[in-house]
Amino acid sequence: MDDDPLFSGTLTLLFFTTVNIALASMTHQRMNFSYRFTESGLECCEWKDFPKWMLTFLKWLTAITAIMFIILASVDPAFLIGAIVGPGCIGLTYLAMANSKSYRDMHTQYHHLTYEWKDFTQLAIATNREVVDLKFTHFNQRLGRTISYSINIFREKKQKEIVANFIKPYLSPGVPFIKAKVNVPMSH
Repeated sequence: MDDDPLFSGTLTLLFFTTVNIALASMTHQRMNFSYRFTESGLECCEWKDFPKWMLTFLKWLTAITAIMFIILASVDPAFLIGAIVGPGCIGLTYLAMANSKSYRDMHTQYHHLTYEWKDFTQLAIATNREVVDLKFTHFNQRLGRTISYSINIFREKKQKEIVANFIKPYLSPGVPFIKAKVNVPMSH
């Protein structure tokens, strides 16, 4: 196999592609949002769940790499160390993730945010995204200064106008209501 660069290159590419897809999937999890409108303001809960499919993937990856390294070890005994170390490390990673509540909690985020209607400075219907954008300013106690930010209410295209018209009466008089291109931050 040392003489066949195509085989070793293909094997290496397959391994790194599989690992990178798994890592990218863990870091790019889907965010869930829930909104509640009250007389005093807007509440937003956002959370990211730990991907349960990752544990199944690691279990199968351990088994597949063990079989692959055992086959390779039958061709060249030098792969015997890899047959023990590679799947063993993946298996230990699986066990650490499956049995560690603190690890799962670390990869699960939950935020409960509360905003008062008086703090909103602009209402925008996004022309380039499926969101209604609310800009606001408020004094942040932790930072000790006034901050400006946006909260995005994610909706289907047909519902953006309905949601914006529902919110508009709660805002202070004179708050601009526009249609504009909106940049959506990756996270709050």
